[in-house]
Formats: sequence, C-alpha cells, structure tokens
Amino acid sequence: MQQNLKTEAVRLAATPFTRLIVLTALGLAAFALLSLLSLQPQTGWSWSPADWRNPFTIDPGIWSSLLTGLVAYLLSAWVWALKPASLPASLFAISGLATLAFCFSSFSFSIALPLTEDTIAWFWIVNMLGASSFGIIMISLFLIYPTRLPGWRMLMALTGLGFGLWTLLRTFGPWREFAEVQLITTVEMLVIVGVVAWQMWASAHDPRARAIAVWLGVSVLLGAGAFIATVAAPLSFGFQPLVRENYAFAFFLAIYVGLAVGLMRFRLFDLGAWSYRIIFYSAGVLLIFALDLGLITLLSIGPSQALGVSLLVAGFAYLPFRERIWRHFAMSARPEDTPLFSGVLEAAFKPSAAERSQAWTDLLRAHFRPLSLDIDSRPVSEPQIEEEGLVLRLPASDDAPVLRLAYKQGGRALFNSRDVLLAKELIALAQKARENRSAYDRGVSEERVRIARDLHDNIGAQLMRALHSAATEKKDAMIRDTLSDLRDVINHAHGAELSLDELLADLRAETSDRLEAHGVRLNWTLEAAAGHRLMPGQVHALRSVVREAASNTIKHANARMLSIKVRARQGQIQIEIRDDGVGFDPAQSSSGQGVSNMRARMESVGGAFDVVSQKAGVALHASFPCQGLSS
Repeated sequence: MQQNLKTEAVRLAATPFTRLIVLTALGLAAFALLSLLSLQPQTGWSWSPADWRNPFTIDPGIWSSLLTGLVAYLLSAWVWALKPASLPASLFAISGLATLAFCFSSFSFSIALPLTEDTIAWFWIVNMLGASSFGIIMISLFLIYPTRLPGWRMLMALTGLGFGLWTLLRTFGPWREFAEVQLITTVEMLVIVGVVAWQMWASAHDPRARAIAVWLGVSVLLGAGAFIATVAAPLSFGFQPLVRENYAFAFFLAIYVGLAVGLMRFRLFDLGAWSYRIIFYSAGVLLIFALDLGLITLLSIGPSQALGVSLLVAGFAYLPFRERIWRHFAMSARPEDTPLFSGVLEAAFKPSAAERSQAWTDLLRAHFRPLSLDIDSRPVSEPQIEEEGLVLRLPASDDAPVLRLAYKQGGRALFNSRDVLLAKELIALAQKARENRSAYDRGVSEERVRIARDLHDNIGAQLMRALHSAATEKKDAMIRDTLSDLRDVINHAHGAELSLDELLADLRAETSDRLEAHGVRLNWTLEAAAGHRLMPGQVHALRSVVREAASNTIKHANARMLSIKVRARQGQIQIEIRDDGVGFDPAQSSSGQGVSNMRARMESVGGAFDVVSQKAGVALHASFPCQGLSS
C-alpha cells in the first residue's frame, strides 16, 4: 500500500500540472515577500496592515518591476512545465528565473524600510548577476533555437566565460562597479540581436525554422532594442535614460511572449504575417514619438500641440505608406483572383470526371507550387493545416480524392490561414460550378428526351399520314407541315398560347384523315365551352397524346373505330380515347415508347395518364390542369 502511494506521488510530481503549480507557488511566494517588504513603513518592520504604506501611493516603479519579473517567470515556467526534457525550454526557464531576480532586486532605493549598506549591496549584486545571466542565457538559447548553429557548444562556453568573468570582476573584488551592468547588458543585447540575425540566415531553407527565427527576431528587436535605446545606451554614454529603468523592464516581456509562442510552436504557419504586422505597428508608434520629440525640440512648441501634429502626420502620411508596404510584402506573392477562379470554372466544366480531377490538381499545383501533391487515404471534411504549416490537406469532391499538398512554394513557405480560407473559397466555387454543370447536363438530357419523344409522337405520326396519302398535293402539304413541326421540335418553339377550339379542330381533321386511310372510323366528342386557351406546353402534350394514340391504333389495334372524347371541366382538360381493337397487356407490351411517352407528356404538364386494355379494345385516360376553367 505504501509502495503504491509512493508510486502515485512520484507520478503526480512528474505531471506538467504539478510542475506548473509548484513553480507558480514559488514565484507567487517571492512576489508576496517583496511586495510585503515594499509596503513596510519607515519606522521598521510591522506585521500589522494598519502600519503599512498605501500600495497606491508608493513608487509605481516597484509594481512595474515586480509584475514584469513575475510574468516573465510564469511564462518561462509554463513552457518548461510542458517541455521539461527540451534544452531550449530549460534555458528559457532559467532566463525567467534570472529576470525575476534582477527585476525583484531593482528597487532597493524605493523601499521605505531602513536597510543596511550590506543589504543594499546584496540587492545590487543580485540585480547585476540576474541581468548579466539573462543576457548569457538568451545568447545560449538563440545559439540552439530554432536551429543549432555551427559551433554552438564552443560559442556557448565562450559566452558564459566571457560575460560571466566580466560580470564577476565588476561585482566582487577590487574592480567592483555596479553601474557597469548597463554596459554589460548593452553588449549582451547587441550579441543577442546578432545571433538572432544569424538564425534567420541559417534557417533560410527550412520554412518552419525561418518562421520561428523571424518571429523571434521581431520579438528581440522590440524587447532588447527598446531597452537598449531607452535605458542601456544612454546610461552607457553618461546620459539620463529616456524611460525609467523599472518601467523599461516591461520591454523584456516582448521577448518572453515571443519565445513562449516560438517554443510552443503556436500557429507556426501564421507567425510570418504576425511578425510583419508587429513591425509596421511598432514603426507607427516610433514615428509618433520621434515626431513628437522633434517638434518639441526644434520648434519649441508644447507637448500637447506636438502630439496632435504627430498624430496628424502619422495618420495622413505613415498609415497609407504602411498599407502600401504591407500589400507589397504580404500580397505580392499571391496571384490574381480572376485567373484562379476562372481556372476553377474551367476545371469544373471539363467533359469527363478524370479530366476534371486532373484540371483541379493542376490548378492547385500551379497556385501553391508544392514540392509534392499526392492522394491521401485519410478522410478530411475541410481544408486542414498539418505539420506546423508544411502540409495542407484538402477534402475530396465529386471528381477528386483527398489531396495532400506539402512544402508550399517549393519548400520556401508555410501554408497559413489565408491559404485555408482561399482553399475553402475555391472548393465552394468548384462545388457550385459542379452543381451548375450537373443542372446543365440534366437539361441536355431532358432536351434529348423531349426531342426523341417529339420525333416519335408527332413527326413519326405526320410522316405516316403523308405516306398513306394518295393525293400528291395533299402529301406535299403534309410534308411541309411536318418540316415546320420539326423546326419547332429542334427550337422548342411551340408557339404562343392556342385556343382549345382551334387546336381540337386541327387535331380532328388530321386524325380523321389518318384513320380514314386505314379504314378506321373516328368518333369525336367535345364537351367544352368556347374561349379556353392553352399554354404551349399543354398544346404540345395534348397534340402528342392524340397523335400517338392514333398511331398505335393504326399500327397495333386492328380496330374499326376510334373514339376520342375531350372535356373541359373543374379546372381540368380530360381526354378519353377508346378503340375496338384486340387490346394488349400494358405490363408486357413491346409496342415501343408510345405509352411511356404519353405518360411522360402528361406528367410534364402536371397531369395524369392511365391505360386500360381488354380483349375488346384499349381505353386511354389523360388529364392535366388548366387555369381559368370552371364547371
């Protein structure tokens, strides 16, 4: 039992959460201790809050130093708790401890509690050792991250030995000079900037490492550069700092935030765009300060007027310039959208699925220029970035499988959020184009079916009628009418609305002539008031059904009489066609497309069709709605 408890305790102690809790507790304890020391009255140490100084009236630089040190420490502790085996994360954690040390020991002169000279000296010693250690550790960290530079071990040793010996000589012994910490840290910061620049050059062929190096370069430029420009450099040359040192410590948080993001490799694919934005925004802030300072110095105007002029110049001069530069860097590599979207439409309208798939693949290859573009067996529902921006996976479509694009721009860039958004737009456009193509294909198919029906029902019937006509002039007229109808079939031009009376009169005469040539009598009945008009589609459907029924009677029924009754009642046109022939089995009929065509004709105008066949003949019942009809 005790062994199990011990094992469980060891397991809990090894978890990231436990490590983070312990380190956070230590940092908060140090923060509380220094805060308590800062609140002590001038009369001596007291545990009574009534005797403490008001936290809102003491030197604000104390709280700035304490908060900066605590935040830097917590950021580094968080990264190390998640990656304890990583050497860069370990160095980052040690640097956080060094930052906590020099920040927490930087305000001894602001403490009201009487301190001995030795105590104040130890504050200075801790401050100097912490500040120098921060620089040494940061140089060592950037020597190995994001890539290990050539000779990094020897360079780390030389850095520790050189700056360490310099710091120790100025901290202890006869050469003690606490003020030289500014010069030491200035040189260290310059070395850090140089090493980061080396990292950017060394990672030119690795897009992931280059993204991290650029991001860290921006972070160091903001953090270290701002501290050097405002504090370290002026003090090193005997001038007053532009910003109080306790406030300037906050610049180091830019380095810590940048390192935390870089070490955790958070949204690595977007770090490049973030870096450019930070540079541009920082340049705008610096421009405002520079203009403000120049106007105050050169023109001897008040600070408020100078600030107003600076904001005006920045708004009308810098911001448009910044936008133009941003478009140049961020958008110059992106092709125009019009050819890209035209390519999507062209690919979607290729005649075969294989051609559409190949055109889609070629489009992606031409735009992203990946080193590899392969079919992926793993399903994906939407575009996804993987392997920190090296890979972009695209979902399958109707014609193309899941695709895996790797190493954008020939391995010189990472896939980013803009690429994901663009891929979604292209996929949506391709899907819409496929839907339009499918609708087009359906339209073509329906048009072919319509033409086939018309040729079978109308043209065939009219040609048969002309074939069996004995009179030459009448035959020629029938053929001319057939050619006119054929043009209507091809152009789908069924004419304008037609009155029911006129349509049925023509159909009666035509049907009577056809049946008479084969010895079949026609019994025609019309039960409809005058004045009803039919739409072109209804005209065509009614004409086709009557013609096809007459053709079937002539060819298959062996009938002596055909009866056709047309009614117009209750908003419906009803057609009943009967013959006294031999009949057939509709389920087993092999009489061609006639019955199915008649049914399709009625359904196309929202109607119904039914056929009843008996030994004594066949009865057809058709109906379709017609607006404006009443009982």
